[in-house]
Amino acid sequence: MNLRLKLLSTIFSLFILNSSYADNNGFVIQQIRIEGLQRIEMGTVYSYLPVKVGDTLTASKANDIIHKLYSTGFFQDVRVEQQGNTLIVDIEERPVIARISVSGDHEFDHDKLVKSLKENGLADGLIFDQSILDNAVMSLKTEYYNRGLYSVIITPTVVQLERNRVNIQITISEGVTAKIGGITFTGNKAFSSQKLQKQMFLTTGNWLSFWYKDNQYSSDKLNGDLETVKAFYQNQGYITYRLNSVQVQLTPDKKLVYITANIDEGHQYRFKDIKIAGDYKDIPPEELQKLITVKPGQIINQEKLDKDIQSIKTTMGKYGYAFAGINPVPDIDSKKNTVAYTLFIDPGKKIYVRNINISGNEKTRDVVIRREFRQEEAGIYNAAAIKRSKDRLDVLGYFKTTDIATTPVPGVNDQVDLNVKVTETNTGSINFGVGFAQGQGIILNGGISQSNLFGSGKSASINASYSQLNSSISLSFTDPYYLANGTSLGYDIYDTTFTPNLVGISPYSTQTLGGRIRTSVPVSEFDRINLSLGFENNQISINNNTAPLRFIQFTNQYGNSVNAIPVTVSWARNTSDSTLWPTSGATYNTSFTITAPGVGAQYYKFDSKDAWYFPISQDLTWKTNGELGFINSYGDGQIVPFYQNFIEGGPNSIRGYYIGSIGPKDTDGSSLGGTRWVFLSNNLLFPMPGVKEDKTVRLSAFYDIGSLYGGDPFGINPLQAVRASYGLGLVWISPMGPIQLSYAIPMFNQPNDNIQNFQFTLGSMF
Repeated sequence: MNLRLKLLSTIFSLFILNSSYADNNGFVIQQIRIEGLQRIEMGTVYSYLPVKVGDTLTASKANDIIHKLYSTGFFQDVRVEQQGNTLIVDIEERPVIARISVSGDHEFDHDKLVKSLKENGLADGLIFDQSILDNAVMSLKTEYYNRGLYSVIITPTVVQLERNRVNIQITISEGVTAKIGGITFTGNKAFSSQKLQKQMFLTTGNWLSFWYKDNQYSSDKLNGDLETVKAFYQNQGYITYRLNSVQVQLTPDKKLVYITANIDEGHQYRFKDIKIAGDYKDIPPEELQKLITVKPGQIINQEKLDKDIQSIKTTMGKYGYAFAGINPVPDIDSKKNTVAYTLFIDPGKKIYVRNINISGNEKTRDVVIRREFRQEEAGIYNAAAIKRSKDRLDVLGYFKTTDIATTPVPGVNDQVDLNVKVTETNTGSINFGVGFAQGQGIILNGGISQSNLFGSGKSASINASYSQLNSSISLSFTDPYYLANGTSLGYDIYDTTFTPNLVGISPYSTQTLGGRIRTSVPVSEFDRINLSLGFENNQISINNNTAPLRFIQFTNQYGNSVNAIPVTVSWARNTSDSTLWPTSGATYNTSFTITAPGVGAQYYKFDSKDAWYFPISQDLTWKTNGELGFINSYGDGQIVPFYQNFIEGGPNSIRGYYIGSIGPKDTDGSSLGGTRWVFLSNNLLFPMPGVKEDKTVRLSAFYDIGSLYGGDPFGINPLQAVRASYGLGLVWISPMGPIQLSYAIPMFNQPNDNIQNFQFTLGSMF
């Protein structure tokens, strides 16, 4: 019943009552009768009545009855009548929702949508109110509009059922998302509209928009982009930048959106001075001052200033001042367009950590988490140690999320508890991958692994792979904390087949069956020393009629079944800032292997692979990586196993050359491999033009140079063996797996070199 009918009903009820006792002061209620109830209990209605038997009913109290019952939301009509000394309350209940269903909702999570409707009064068993349904439909339309779905049609259908019940069916036809037709800036002078558009996620579209959907309008994304543009200006010194207005125009067919942002850039400001003030407690002020990297005369960069402030807070945290506050106070000189900042420091009290509480670990044992902590209980609060602890937990791979909350201890002003909440992820996996690499053909790989065995932090795996060049199967087990100091212990068993004869690299094949025990000792937060002791048997297959003389000499001396006991010492260090796309820092991996005397061929092998990353700008990174390796025999009459030689060329070394095609060769062109390998690669890494920074695709301009020599009968010197190439490369972490492409132009190549300008791999790792 609409509001007009309700109002008429109320007026009619009051008119009857007023006419009944217009000439007196009302009547004394001797009986109350409720009529019209279907589902609601009589006692429920009585509990809401503001009158009882014995009260005198007046026009005012009659009005109170009507308003009181309406306010419950249970009734859509209430009438009050008098029959003698009996008060009659005639009510009409609102219907109950028997069932509500939603269909056609693809843009939103269905369960969350149903939950939202319930929270707003629309759910099975609740009282039905048409106005609530109307408001819900309008709110839902607004949410669709915010996501660019302007052609959405939402049809609510209410079906009347017996016993005053209704079914509600909400049918949604979402339509298509409006695309970005154009983005325009007005008022910009210092930077072009194109430059500002590059700061945004939203775009008019490019060849990857089908995947990233960055050409589909969304008000939330637009608001985020406008904040990004604001931050861009503030990082260029325009601290008074202001967004005046934003216009979003929709074409009549609701398929395109045109965005116009009117801005006021203001003036560009520079730093005049930056100083610190306040109470430094026991922290040397010069230690804090040196953390300020921005200098007088530089263009103001809000991001750099914020980083400096955060660095000061972090340093304060190292000294135990967990809640240190830093208030940057600017002194703006509008005439000279300069700003002098004073950073006022309030260290607060020195804080101690009482307890470290862990929750959310249903499978993982507490000790597995606690041993990664660098913050001690009952110790001085150390922000850097806590951050390092979180980083170590994240690297484990056992948890989807890790959160460390600092909670003050009630009643104590210098103690906190660290509440560690983790959300566990599946640490067991069954993997299968298919890929293709030039020089190897189809690559198949798969495995079963568990990196958190029974919640102990120990790992076990079985892996297998196959290609024309390599095939292997291996079993591994690792206890990362065999000793309390983080010394690990592990075991490997493997069976590997290497068949360069099948892909035209070299006329031999090997099958290696072996095992090893290994340990890793941490020597710092970023460095580890690794040791391993193994035993392996190598089955060698060559064709004595076509094999190089060196191969025949080796098998004549050692036979076709050669044992070895390799001992390996290696050092690993990683200071890079990212696992996927590092922009700064370095990685070092150096190993030395020597075989035990008296068992098979006696040799030692050194190999060092290092990489350095240097940030040039927000989009540009310089990467230099290199490798230095050599292998020698030791002992009288010993020969280096030819199958241990370095085999280079291809996508992972000097690009532009066929895999295994560089270095010493036999008279028939077969690759012998080399005992000396020197390699250097310089790469300028940058995102693909027109594609925003999404950490899945990178382009590079590269220059590779290296020399593979030694171990050949012709005595080629290192300079004669130098090969180089330059070109462009692309790496895309695609939904199908990693894709690596390169186009290289070789340099210093010789007539018998096997050139392969274009090279690619697909899904070769998983």
